Amino acid sequence: MSRVSTSSADRLFWLLGFCCLGGGFGVAALLVMQPPPPAPFAPVAEAVEVPDPALMQVYVPLEEQIAVAVAEQPVRVMLNVGFSLRATPGELLALKEAVDAKRPAILAAMLAAAQVEVTKSVAPQVLLKTLPEPLRAAVNAAVGTAEVPEPVKEVLITGLMTQ
Repeated sequence: MSRVSTSSADRLFWLLGFCCLGGGFGVAALLVMQPPPPAPFAPVAEAVEVPDPALMQVYVPLEEQIAVAVAEQPVRVMLNVGFSLRATPGELLALKEAVDAKRPAILAAMLAAAQVEVTKSVAPQVLLKTLPEPLRAAVNAAVGTAEVPEPVKEVLITGLMTQ
């Protein structure tokens, strides 16, 4: 008789062990398979700017390299830049003529703006972040017209070397 009770105790032990392990894995699987909770706020869709079909966007590289040397800094910075322009074809032709006529003044304005930024920091990571906006303002001030006050939308630094 004691043999029968041991056998039923063994079966009960195996059954409880199986239920505990199987139930534990089942509960864990149920918790893991739950869908993620919704975001606490709904994402706001950004307004998409529809470009004017009459305008063309053109990327123009500057052939000249800008060499910036400041007396206070022992480092010399060499820049290659390009411009992103957005205008009508007629305005782009007029802008090209204005740039060709004012090329030395534009380069001087860009050099002055770059020197101000280089005196603040010569670290390439900092210059890549801080230089485009002053260069864009300098070029727009030199070639902007009443019809197109800011022809340069973005200044792209395509090359930066420090010596």
